[in-house]
Amino acid sequence: MHKFLKLYIDLPRHCRTTIISDHDRVANLLMAAMRKYGYRPQNNTPARWGFGVITKPCNPDSKNPKQWLHLVQRVIVGSSDPDIAAIIAQIQASDLLEPNQVEGAGLDLRMAKLYAASPWIDTEAASFYCISPIRVTEQHDKQNSYNSYLQTGAQLNQLLNRTMQARFRRTFDLTLIPDSLYVRSCGGDITAGMAIKTLNDGKPLVIKGLNMPFMLTGAAEDLRDVWYSGLGRSTARGFGCLEMQQ
Repeated sequence: MHKFLKLYIDLPRHCRTTIISDHDRVANLLMAAMRKYGYRPQNNTPARWGFGVITKPCNPDSKNPKQWLHLVQRVIVGSSDPDIAAIIAQIQASDLLEPNQVEGAGLDLRMAKLYAASPWIDTEAASFYCISPIRVTEQHDKQNSYNSYLQTGAQLNQLLNRTMQARFRRTFDLTLIPDSLYVRSCGGDITAGMAIKTLNDGKPLVIKGLNMPFMLTGAAEDLRDVWYSGLGRSTARGFGCLEMQQ
């Protein structure tokens, strides 16, 4: 039985049909595959799993949001929750078809190759880069609305730990140390937008998060959960997927 699992779903280089305009397509596909093996998400409960998508822009020079299309090259999905990891371990390539009422319209990744990442080696410090932006939120003006927090420092660490604690129901003590050379080289702009779904007018709904290389320190158990399940909130929407810097 897989206690922890990070699964890579790699598409053939010659494949030209795995096109998405938002990450909701991939989320729908993964949820359908996981439900097949018994996954039942709980309402109002943060996800203990996460995914990320590596894509290639189909039309990088387009100024029209309706034409922001991307070709899926790799999907990464994982969890440090033993029950969820066991479900992810059962996913087969034949399961990777997005449900859609229109025949042939669902995202189809059934030609992919699936394989597990090498087991995590416990450490209390690691250097990461973002496959997808890291998202945390803070309450806005004492109202019930929450905005993405897009700065580094003590407040970010507090919000990260609060979010991870809510997800895993135990205390976290993570410290994120940004790569100062990278931050200076990009003029302090360390944010990136990600389209999470497409609105009725055909435009993508884009939400911002933090995107930069960084070092993360904390208890070995904390870093393990980050590696497998993602960092921050909205990981089941595609945020907070990380890879180790070589």
